[in-house]
Amino acid sequence: MHNGVIAETRGESRKKRLKSAKRWQRLEQAYVIVTLLLFAQAFFPFFQAGQMDSVADGNALLQTIWKIIYGIAAVLIFVHRKRVLAVLARDKLSLVLLLMIVLSALWSAAPEITVRRSVAFVGTNLFAIYLASRFTLREQFQMVAWVLLSGALISAVVSVLMPDIGKMLYQGSSAWRGIFPHKNQLGRLMSLGAIVFFLLFMMKVWPRWLTVGGFGLSVMLLLLSESKTALIVLLLLLVCIPFLRTLRWSEYARILLWLPVGLAGICVSVLVLTYLEPILRYFGRDLTLTGRTGLWDIVSEMILQHPWLGYGYSGFWLGWEGESAYIWRVTFWEPPNSHNGFLDVTLDIGLIGLGLVLLSFLSRIRRALPYQMSSQSWEHDWPMLFLFYLVLCNLTETTLLDHNSFFWTLFIALGFSLPKWRMAERRSHIRWYDLPAGREEA
Repeated sequence: MHNGVIAETRGESRKKRLKSAKRWQRLEQAYVIVTLLLFAQAFFPFFQAGQMDSVADGNALLQTIWKIIYGIAAVLIFVHRKRVLAVLARDKLSLVLLLMIVLSALWSAAPEITVRRSVAFVGTNLFAIYLASRFTLREQFQMVAWVLLSGALISAVVSVLMPDIGKMLYQGSSAWRGIFPHKNQLGRLMSLGAIVFFLLFMMKVWPRWLTVGGFGLSVMLLLLSESKTALIVLLLLLVCIPFLRTLRWSEYARILLWLPVGLAGICVSVLVLTYLEPILRYFGRDLTLTGRTGLWDIVSEMILQHPWLGYGYSGFWLGWEGESAYIWRVTFWEPPNSHNGFLDVTLDIGLIGLGLVLLSFLSRIRRALPYQMSSQSWEHDWPMLFLFYLVLCNLTETTLLDHNSFFWTLFIALGFSLPKWRMAERRSHIRWYDLPAGREEA
């Protein structure tokens, strides 16, 4: 009788601990979702209303919010320090890159700004490391879906009910921007959202109406944003998905598919190059990509002045107060960046830093491919699709090395979340139909 009472008490105590753990996990998930929304620049039109942001000093309200986020991340890293230490060895390149950015204050053209923004970059990386150590790739993927869904829903409501904020009317355009600072940001997020909801639809883990609705809403907002680049990125990603699925096939089957498709792709490429000018005109572009090619030529000249180490992190694009003033005078417009993420990396930390970033991409691809081939689950396509998406976006825009950035946070978290190459390689040799029931969705 006495032993039975003790066992019952222990059982109740265990249940209480489990309930408490689940409650804390939900709170942490809420913190991650809110942080990722803010990193995606959600609600920025409200934060910036009535405030004149200095290119060098930034927005005081947002800086306070970032400090709170970094502080919570630091506390959570301490709480989960054993998990954090366990994942740090998975991506040493990101740690080296982080160190180089901090040290770039030593040669920066604007050392005070580099110090301040490198602190923000460290905080962003701390949050990403916490995210990777606390949640699995599957959990991260589903939280990204909630971020994109909530951003899409709120953007649709704001654009309809508050068009002076939700649309870019102040620039004489009817393009939607929702709760984001620019239509291109809404377009980038919605193109990624369409891919995420397509994968969720195929995974069948969310209600069908929710995934179909999320996909439809993402595509609708993408079109209303009038972001042609984001639309092209979405179309390329949708074409890429079937090819990624064929990586699980036998070599003979892949050759039978890829050979005719490759020949067809060459023919299409020839046609595109032949009629490139009218095609670009249809998308509202020209052969200079709306002045980008001329900008890239001048940026390349500036890179040659400090080729190896660059101008220091965030030490170049400071408006009329920094080295970017020369580009603004020469081009007769005021671009906030190079409109190419890889060029901006080189401006910040030189060719050495660019090499580290490219190696980081290759390292993730090297681990993402066997990870994808280890299972038939559609969620295993997410890492490769996201990496492909990030490369495409940074050909004409800049999201690499951004502090307080949704995209860079996911990139860093991916590096610390993917299994090491040898482990992923062993998994890829396990045929999906030989896995125990349920493992292919694990």
